[in-house]
Amino acid sequence: MTLKFYADPGSSSCRRVSAVIKHLNIDVEEVFIDLLARQNRSEKFLTLNPTGMVPVLVDDQAEGDPIVLSEAGAIMIYLCESVGDTTLWPSGTQRFTVLKWMLWAAEHFRQPAPIYFEEVVIAPLMGVSENTARISEANRLLALHGPILDGHLRDRDFVVGGTVTLADFDLAAPLSQMTRSKVPYNKFPNIMRWAKGLEDSVESWRVSGTALNNRMDKALSPTNAEGGRAAAE
Repeated sequence: MTLKFYADPGSSSCRRVSAVIKHLNIDVEEVFIDLLARQNRSEKFLTLNPTGMVPVLVDDQAEGDPIVLSEAGAIMIYLCESVGDTTLWPSGTQRFTVLKWMLWAAEHFRQPAPIYFEEVVIAPLMGVSENTARISEANRLLALHGPILDGHLRDRDFVVGGTVTLADFDLAAPLSQMTRSKVPYNKFPNIMRWAKGLEDSVESWRVSGTALNNRMDKALSPTNAEGGRAAAE
């Protein structure tokens, strides 16, 4: 089995997959897709994922056609299944609790982060004013869904069970750009404590975060200001 992982480390969606790869020590060939150079819009890449989004995973199996997967959540589950992991992707009924939180993250909790990033980080680079209506909508969503996760984490170090799972990676990913986009997650003390705990105790999450920050620092430097828009999630 040969795995090719198409990614830009500045993407928080790619960070989720990178953390799984590191955590499970999976051998992959990483193919850098430079969002600043719009390589995600090339004809070659669009044959892999017509939406032009990273990450993408290609599994060149010994027999049959390659398996091509987009969407970080699907890739994360596939990687766990491919090595028989039951830590990040637990077995039994606990698996459905992890899946529930992954879907909840996608449908609800991750929505405010890209709005803030586009309006607070990208808009000034493009010389346009912040869209206050979009920020208000992001704040509404955060006020609606943030207390749910904060309450759930009141007496927990991890979202499901006593160890890190895919649910933690999915839910922590939106905080990756917090220092740049200023999403007010700090209104929620339990979320902040949990997020810091992940950075401190889960090496794979910490390493992927360092890679993201290094990439974004370069992407948002004055010489790359125009390319910053392409790095928005």
